Amino acid sequence: MPGTALSVSIGDRFPTVLSAASEGAEWAWAELYEEFAPSLLRFIASQGATDPEDCLGECFVQLVRNLPAFGGDEASFRAWLFLLARNRVVDEWRAARRRPASPHGEITAVDGHHRQIEAADAPLARQDAIQEILAALNPDQRAVLVLRVLDGFSVQETADILGRSAGAIRVLQHRAIRNLRATLSVTST
Repeated sequence: MPGTALSVSIGDRFPTVLSAASEGAEWAWAELYEEFAPSLLRFIASQGATDPEDCLGECFVQLVRNLPAFGGDEASFRAWLFLLARNRVVDEWRAARRRPASPHGEITAVDGHHRQIEAADAPLARQDAIQEILAALNPDQRAVLVLRVLDGFSVQETADILGRSAGAIRVLQHRAIRNLRATLSVTST
């Protein structure tokens, strides 16, 4: 799957852009952000982060801190960014487990009326539907599908990002697809 249309890249200019970013060039940071932020944000949101944009910001802060220690090509850099994102999400999960739920939390009223979705809302509605379907999967299955299908990572790259073996990734992907089939067949009947 690497090299698919989903995998846009900076290409031959990557070493120059990375070097300039290491030296603090704003244009280089802007280019790295524009290139990698959309897919990172999608991945972070798919993992259930409560504030995906904040988590994305934390990933880029971590990137700034650790960039001098990075050595590798663009594909390695991309995988490393997704590993940073995964680690930020896992940190959020751990923090949430340590925080007790507040019984005095804000209560949101749910409007029982459904409105007609306008054409301009269609992409958001599709995105919500995809998130709802992915929510039927456990976090590891969701991560594997997003990384493999949406972001075009190989089995080994996905294994490296998630800290699993390639065999475990294949099993998770198989189970995720099986669970999605079951979920989709139930919702379509």
